[in-house]
Amino acid sequence: MLVDELATCKPDRLSEGMGWTVPIVAEEILAMCKRWGVRAEGVADDACFANTGHSSGSIADEFARERVYFRRAKKADRMTGWNIMRRLLSDAGKPDVPGLYISRACEYFWSTVPYLARDMKRVEDVDSSGPDHGADAVRYGCLRQSGEVQRVRIGGI
Repeated sequence: MLVDELATCKPDRLSEGMGWTVPIVAEEILAMCKRWGVRAEGVADDACFANTGHSSGSIADEFARERVYFRRAKKADRMTGWNIMRRLLSDAGKPDVPGLYISRACEYFWSTVPYLARDMKRVEDVDSSGPDHGADAVRYGCLRQSGEVQRVRIGGI
């Protein structure tokens, strides 16, 4: 179940970030997690863990210094993630299988995911030039699914 989100995009430009630094995003994540009584941890795009030659390490390292902890999404291929996400969405409401439920509070998700265009060359994929950050974040969480509840945060657009 996705109950809340942190989307750091400009209100009138869903694909454009606000330009916040890691400490500012981390502060917002910590505040949201405090409201819900959950730990500030989740999954992040594998690129977040890349050391790009900065003395501060990776983006994930910067978040960890701010007490926000991410695990690698281990994305596999995009189609696997989309297929899992589609199945979980379609199974929502069925009493005998797990499903993916999305709260109305997730405004960025509802403003973008239902309207994502398909990739022209690979119709089972979405066009990644659109505002797919929310869909990607949920897909990463679906890929990391297990018997426990997964917490996915949308941020750092």
